[in-house]
Amino acid sequence: MAKFVPKFWKPGTEGPGIHEEREQLSEGSGEAVVYNPNASLSIQQQRQRLPVFRYRNQLLYLVEKYQTVVIVGETGCGKSTQIPQYLLEAGWGAEGHVIGVTQPRRVACTTVANRVAEERGAVLGHEVGYSIRFDNCSDPEATRIKFLTDGMLVREMMADPLLRKYSRVLCGRPTLRFPVGNHWTNLPAGSLLRATCPAKASRRRRTTVEMVS
Repeated sequence: MAKFVPKFWKPGTEGPGIHEEREQLSEGSGEAVVYNPNASLSIQQQRQRLPVFRYRNQLLYLVEKYQTVVIVGETGCGKSTQIPQYLLEAGWGAEGHVIGVTQPRRVACTTVANRVAEERGAVLGHEVGYSIRFDNCSDPEATRIKFLTDGMLVREMMADPLLRKYSRVLCGRPTLRFPVGNHWTNLPAGSLLRATCPAKASRRRRTTVEMVS
């Protein structure tokens, strides 16, 4: 026999069935759900399963040949996490040089830096670090892959317009930047163009740019 549930109840009291619903909703609330079909594989096997891995040699060839490379790929293919590691493994982080990666948001900097540090088996802030407003988690001597926001890149350009310590600068997600013509796009773009000028590059190792979208 079905349990009778009244349609109305005394004001000020909890309605029938609400307590049970709240308990069900509270279970598991606050837990982040991460979908990774390759979670059972090792880190290296997961890296090799990413779509960008098949183009590793072609990307390194283009980086050696051209100063500016535009890379277009779908979200989640491994552009922001794998390409900096490919460059580091190819020797672009030697002689104290740093591989810089810009991200449009502070959360993206910290999240991607955490993931890359995990894949490298390194402590965040040592070989892999990040720099955002009010939070600099990097080592000037040990960091070889550095994630930073556009604003922090502009700050470093104020101290060193030619970005002498950077061997490569990856501009991640340029399509999410402010509209073209805004000073937040013109200032970094103009400074990066000056840093890649052949006249300056003849006296030092070239600082080259990749646009990752």
